[in-house]
Amino acid sequence: LHRRLRAMILASGLLALASVPEVFVVLWATQAGMSVTWVPLVWAAASLAKMLIALPAGVLSDRLGRLPVLLGGWSARTAVLLLLAFAQPGALGVWILFIAYSATLAITEPAERSLIGDHADERERGTAFGLYHLVGGLLVLPGAVIFGALWQGFGSGIAFATAAAVTAVAAIVMLGFARLEVRV
Repeated sequence: LHRRLRAMILASGLLALASVPEVFVVLWATQAGMSVTWVPLVWAAASLAKMLIALPAGVLSDRLGRLPVLLGGWSARTAVLLLLAFAQPGALGVWILFIAYSATLAITEPAERSLIGDHADERERGTAFGLYHLVGGLLVLPGAVIFGALWQGFGSGIAFATAAAVTAVAAIVMLGFARLEVRV
């Protein structure tokens, strides 16, 4: 793979490192006052939101370009993570933030994968996607462990704020590499 594509895959790995497993959002929701009995319903609502948003987000990335959709999605994810870190929502706010976090994932996942495919040579596309998923898969677990350690040691606010900061840095790095040769 050419150097730019490898760098983009590493930047996407940094995004995977910053991703917050939804189980931590469940824990946040229960600590914010949501009864455990509502967790399956809010999780189902979040999954429904992801399902309903992923296709239109993919179409939008095809029409507007990958980078504008990614920039919007990563910015939204950073904002939601900061709200999870610092907001004191009521019952309705907990539902909204839980669903909003899932929605930001649905916005960015199709465009991020498509961006990798756009920059991969036709003969290397399978390798590019394999490496993309390998790097992301390898970094999700340590990211979750680090997030959990931050939560346990310093509280959920610091954990979510750190995830927001790493997401913002990773997004900037990814956009920087992607802009070197834009084929969207």
